[in-house]
Amino acid sequence: MHPPSLSCYVLQLRQDDCDKKRPECSQCIRVGKKCPGYRDQLSLMFRDESSKVIQKAHAQWGSSGSPTEPSGSFASTSASAWKDESSSSSSGSPPESSSVSPPDLAPAKIPKKVDLNMDQQGLQFYINRYLMNHPDSPRTSEQVAEYFSRADVAQNVMIAVGLAGLSNLLGNKNMNLVARSKYVASLKQTGQLIASNDPAGLVARLRSVVTLALFEVVQGKGSRVAVGLASTHVNGAVAVLRSAVPLPQVPHGGVNGFIPYQATSTPLPPGFFETLKFCKQLMQGVPEGCSIDLAVAMARLLQVLASLEHTVYVDGRPAVDDLIQQFIQLDDTLEYLERRLGEVFPFTENRGEYPPAAVFRGKWHKYNTIWAARIWNHYRWARILTNQQLVKFISAYPISSSRILPAPQRVKCYATIERLAEDMLISVTSHWHHPMLDPEVTREFEADGYGNSGAVGVPSLLWHLKIAGCAPNVPLEFWEWAYNVMQVVWGQTGMLHAKSLSEIMEEHRSKLDKDATEPKVKFEEEDGQKRIY
Repeated sequence: MHPPSLSCYVLQLRQDDCDKKRPECSQCIRVGKKCPGYRDQLSLMFRDESSKVIQKAHAQWGSSGSPTEPSGSFASTSASAWKDESSSSSSGSPPESSSVSPPDLAPAKIPKKVDLNMDQQGLQFYINRYLMNHPDSPRTSEQVAEYFSRADVAQNVMIAVGLAGLSNLLGNKNMNLVARSKYVASLKQTGQLIASNDPAGLVARLRSVVTLALFEVVQGKGSRVAVGLASTHVNGAVAVLRSAVPLPQVPHGGVNGFIPYQATSTPLPPGFFETLKFCKQLMQGVPEGCSIDLAVAMARLLQVLASLEHTVYVDGRPAVDDLIQQFIQLDDTLEYLERRLGEVFPFTENRGEYPPAAVFRGKWHKYNTIWAARIWNHYRWARILTNQQLVKFISAYPISSSRILPAPQRVKCYATIERLAEDMLISVTSHWHHPMLDPEVTREFEADGYGNSGAVGVPSLLWHLKIAGCAPNVPLEFWEWAYNVMQVVWGQTGMLHAKSLSEIMEEHRSKLDKDATEPKVKFEEEDGQKRIY
């Protein structure tokens, strides 16, 4: 597919270079022509789809000449549209093997340019920015067709996500209202689908529920609120699985996608722990069962972190000693799990010459599966937060820390944090494709996927970026790189979760800069008087 042309319309047709000056380009002025202007952002986004809609018009409208494609049938043809896009030229001319003969057409009644209606714009934005061009995206026309096999159920939620992201980027309030109405409609449809309990529709039910969760982080106004609402849908996905997959009937290998990790600072619901127990039974004696042990450790960490927000501790008291011991034990458990993960989910670190903004320090990881890449990042953020808390305890509770933590513990914590934060940034190429990279290059980074889920893993990756960039004592380079990637994700997807986390990162950086410039105030006693230095 050719990149979008920003040239004026006249020079596009002549295939000449355009300096893109406004209001008129220099070339048109030089030859005495009226410059027709440039395409706007919206037409650039949907340039390829317009030609396909014209092809569909010729194939389906016949002599009716109806300029509006019914939105209900658009998703059902998306798989073939994707196939056409990958194999046809950018001119959009109908293929020579078209089954429609010229006499059957009515050119006078078919518009030369077909504008996409709002539903089609949302669906196309979803396909381009949320489904395709991700490490776990459909790769073949068969996989795309399978994804849209139950499009009648998932269509509204896909349109809702697409319109939400697009309206956020364009600031289009009407589009935002339509996105919300589609979301409400998809909630009703998903409820009906779940109530039907059709065994053949399990994947469709799960996909619809998970995409509803994705809508929350695209449209969410605040990081915590968005993730909290999204977790409600994730818990719904767990309930769907529990109702559809009886314990004795699930093979060991089918559990890999059953653990919905949710990175929140709120207590995990009981259903989460039931799912862990469920999966632990299924994976008894299976090497990959270490992923369940990791999930248990993560759940313990999130529980303790949540309790810290509502409990007052006094240094030197037994409660503080016990709290520090819990985090030491967690770190020991995670250190042991790192060795087990290395045996079961091995990966290699590679180097190359790539754009620095797209590949951190020119390094990238090669994982066997996208599942393994995600497991490793979950391990990394959990251990970073564990060591980060130990560092805080050394400063906040010096009496208790001096009794429990050995003197070199602070150095070890900082070294562990920096190592894992760097690994997390290096691994980004396995979770998300920077638009600066050529598609041929990104294929080298990719691991095998399971669900053809597109951008579903991006919200978790954003949280990982925030943790790595804001980890204590890491180089400024970490923050800058993570922040810039988050800005690109926001610009590509319109995901408000990315914007919210970017703002949190900005606040963190401002606080560090302020602490670095403010003079340190000390109180020392001299000649019986307290003096400020």
